[in-house]
Amino acid sequence: MKRPAVTESSARESEETGLPWFRSWKSVYLLVLASFAFWVALLVALTKIFA
Repeated sequence: MKRPAVTESSARESEETGLPWFRSWKSVYLLVLASFAFWVALLVALTKIFA
């Protein structure tokens, strides 16, 4: 079987981040997305509570 060609973007995503808790870039992206969603939800909740 032939191995699929490694593109530059897939090679970049498989590189280690150098961070102690996040070994892959996918986990870093998920953390950033979850953090953004948390702050937006908090903003909406506090707006409704204090409005």
